[in-house]
Order: sequence, then structure tokens, then C-alpha cells
Amino acid sequence: MSTPFPTLLPPPGPSVLAHPLPPSTSAPDPAIPPAFTEALSVRIAVYVDEQHCSLANEIDADDPRSWHWIVYASVSGPKSHNSSSSTPNFSNGPSSQPQDAAQASEQRRPSGVKLPVATVRLVPPPHALHPMPGSVDGVGGAWPASGNDERRSSADGPTAVHDGHEPYIKLGRLATLEEYRGLGLGKLLVTTTLEWAARNAEALRLKVGEGEGAGLEGEGVAKEREGVVREEGWKGLVLVHAQKGVQGFWRGVGFERDEGLGEWVEEGIVHVGMWRRVRLEGA
Repeated sequence: MSTPFPTLLPPPGPSVLAHPLPPSTSAPDPAIPPAFTEALSVRIAVYVDEQHCSLANEIDADDPRSWHWIVYASVSGPKSHNSSSSTPNFSNGPSSQPQDAAQASEQRRPSGVKLPVATVRLVPPPHALHPMPGSVDGVGGAWPASGNDERRSSADGPTAVHDGHEPYIKLGRLATLEEYRGLGLGKLLVTTTLEWAARNAEALRLKVGEGEGAGLEGEGVAKEREGVVREEGWKGLVLVHAQKGVQGFWRGVGFERDEGLGEWVEEGIVHVGMWRRVRLEGA
């Protein structure tokens, strides 16, 4: 097995919001990067097919502005879904024929086919407000009583980890096809993503002005008024909204749970907030 090397897809832009769901078998839209289709195929296989999350919610307003990483496996021989006789080799190149990963895993693959098998995305600031503890898909829940009556009214209130104002990046949509788990691909993707972020902090600056972030405002992102632009550098803070059942993985890559964010439910799965701070290159 060769060493896997994740491929980076820079923010693909608004064209991906028109991506058909499920992915179409017809000729792809040339405006949509093939690598995004391939990352999406992994996400659908894991979150929709395995975990029964909503297909309609798999693409969201963060996808156009996020950086995406994908790991590809070059299958060296015929493989069926139930066969483990083939030895995967990993590649950093996109496959020429994007396909649904769930279907691909059930098909016999000729030698040399490159299959997307793992992915993650990095979302720059700004972000929607954190979900309320006890909420279900954004409905209900409440913050614990505190001396701050304005807690999380227009900005995230402070916790033991986050002051409520410092810009942070967010990792999400981390997914690995079932038959490629146990190979360290998730850890590789997180490490690669955070190393890239540490080298490219300038690209992750918070820049908010009148009219910006409109696609997120309904989710609670406060927008600057009267054309005043707010700009602030990213200092290394990273958040994940982790499924409660995989906290151990995220602790293993350096994240710690923020008890102040509580627990909430998304797509029938309990989530918690976890943070890590990375040291910026040159800092």
C-alpha cells in the first residue's frame, strides 16, 4: 500500500449549490469541480446511506466557501463490496469518472480505478451561532441561566474555551468509506488540514461587511451594519461539532470538549462542541 496523500480543493464557489442530489449519472456540470462531486460521494455514502441523515441537507451554504480535502484509493484489482482480496493504493489525483461511492463499493472495479474514499472540509469564519443545548435540528433548547441576560443573543457568549468573539475555523463533514476505515485516513485528513491552516492563516481572516454572510444570517451570523467592515486575524482556534459517539477520535487528534456548549441533536445524532488551538507558522 502506498502512502495516502490528500488532495486540496479550494473554495469551489456557488456553482456547487446547484449540484444534483443524488448525484446525476448524466454529463456533469462543467462549473462544478469534479473533486467536489467525489468528496460529496463519500459524504453521501457515510452520512446519508449509513447514518440516515437527510440527503437534502448534505450540501449547505458553507460548501462554496470551504476548503475540501479528498483521499483517493487506486484499486489494484477487481473488487466487490464483500471482497477484501484487492489491495488499495492511495493517490492524490482525482478520478476521471465521478461516481456515487455507495454504488461504486458494490461494483467490480477494473485495475487502476481511483476511488474517493475519505474527505473533510475546513470552513472559515464567520459562523452561525452555536446550537442551543437540548435543541433538536435547531428547534427548542435553552442556555443555562447565567448572569449575562444577553448570552448568545447576537454573538456567541463566552465559555471556558472561547471568549465568544475570537474568530475560529471549523472542521466538518469528515467521512471515510466503511471498507477503508482503520487505516488512519481520518487522522491524516485532520492533521493535513490543520497543518495547511497553520501555514495559511492570512487566507482565514475574518472579513465581514455590509451584505457579506447573507447566506448565513438566517442561521444567526451577525452582519456588520452601515457598511462598516470588521476584519480580524485568525489566531489558531479550531472548532468541531462532533458526534458524541466519536469524541474519542477527536480527543486523539488534540481536541477537548467544551462543556459550556452542552449537547444538542442534529439529524437524530447527539453532538458536542470540541476545540483545539494550533500554533500558526511564523507566530
